[in-house]
Amino acid sequence: MKKVGDLVNNDYLNNLIDEEIKYSNQLSNKYNYPSNITHLLYLIIPAFLIKYGSKYKSLIERCFMDVPVIISSNKDKMIQAYYLSIPKYVDGKILTTRAIVINNYENISLIKLLESLIHEYNHAINSMQNEVLINDFVNIRTGITYTKFGKASLSFIEKDDVEVLEEVINTKQTSDIMNIINDMNNYDISNSNVTSTLYSISHDMTDYESHSYYFQSKICMMLMENKTFISTFETLRINGSVSDLYSFFDTITGKEGSLIELSKLLKSTLDMEKELVNVRFFKKIKIRKILNNYEKALKIVELFNDNSIYK
Repeated sequence: MKKVGDLVNNDYLNNLIDEEIKYSNQLSNKYNYPSNITHLLYLIIPAFLIKYGSKYKSLIERCFMDVPVIISSNKDKMIQAYYLSIPKYVDGKILTTRAIVINNYENISLIKLLESLIHEYNHAINSMQNEVLINDFVNIRTGITYTKFGKASLSFIEKDDVEVLEEVINTKQTSDIMNIINDMNNYDISNSNVTSTLYSISHDMTDYESHSYYFQSKICMMLMENKTFISTFETLRINGSVSDLYSFFDTITGKEGSLIELSKLLKSTLDMEKELVNVRFFKKIKIRKILNNYEKALKIVELFNDNSIYK
């Protein structure tokens, strides 16, 4: 787990926060954000810069400038927030309209708003480069996954199976960034707005751990802790080199198509979990199928981990 103290000293952190407060205020003025979102950005943007490093500063700041937070009137309590990127033709070229959408805003706690903003902006930051892939379809990248649209109509067709693995990785990185923010409590921060926000969320931040995609995250725990996997995936993902991820993973396992197989198994476990809620009969059979796919996915994870030199 990355902590602030592993990367910066007190003076650097204060200077970084002061600089990004100015930038956050520009964002707030541009998009007319409410004060709670603005004050969270005072923490979120520095935390992203600590997580990914100063070499990604322009990319991270451009993402926050180009991808606004939209407060929706939708009261959907199941989906608290989401990142969207919608393709459109402009002068014969494909451009995208991107945003972070927050649902049920009036009832969201400050800690949940913080988590939602970090999670969705992490998707966005990791989708900025090489976002559009055009072949027989228009494919829009979110992290390591693509959403397919019709080439002429730009109508939605499907998301690929890597979506669940993307969420597992994104959830892990969200936890890293949340813990960076939590560790800021150990510093002497001069800005009173920042210290006040930290105080407001501190009682909910102790040993923060996300429970999103819990079952799938447990399957992939060894991967998320494997230095070979996470360092390579993080770099290739933020740079948009998705195709290299497959060859990298399959080279380590020694089995062609192993990343695709793992992705399909993760997706199937999630789909069956959702179905299980409505199953009245033969529930044990469904649970056995979930466990069977769990074991198959775990074997792929273990194979990668066993073949990795740097763990």
